[in-house]
Amino acid sequence: MKKRNIAILTTCMALLFLMSGCATLYEDVYGSGSAEPRPLDVSTLLRFNDVPVPAGYQVLDSESFAFQNDATRVALLKYVGSRTADQVVLFYKDQMPVYNWNPINIIEYERRMLNYEKDAESCIVTVESKGRKSIVIIAISPKSRPMKMDVVK
Repeated sequence: MKKRNIAILTTCMALLFLMSGCATLYEDVYGSGSAEPRPLDVSTLLRFNDVPVPAGYQVLDSESFAFQNDATRVALLKYVGSRTADQVVLFYKDQMPVYNWNPINIIEYERRMLNYEKDAESCIVTVESKGRKSIVIIAISPKSRPMKMDVVK
């Protein structure tokens, strides 16, 4: 009987410990007891000064490239971080207009794609869930020029 009581006590203590850890995790992600998600901060290390990245996201150098000269820039930048895809999508919906990017369209189904443009450039932000993390892919390129169609008579 004594061993059974010790086992029950140990199980209860373990459950209390795990439950207190969940509350801490909840507060870290959503703020102190708030039902609304806390906005993500912008990282201080940006590849381009007008394309925000959530704080804490690390660039995957081996899967990224960027080219820039006086006339144009082209980039495919891949980042990984520990926020949910929904939190990251909200971050980009809030932050891209701050950097003068105009939303064109947003597709949200499993993989989320947010299309923006400004001046002569377009920027596609793709957000994917990867287990407990999310991956952000930022593609920047010059806007396409409309093709001329010759009319045949």
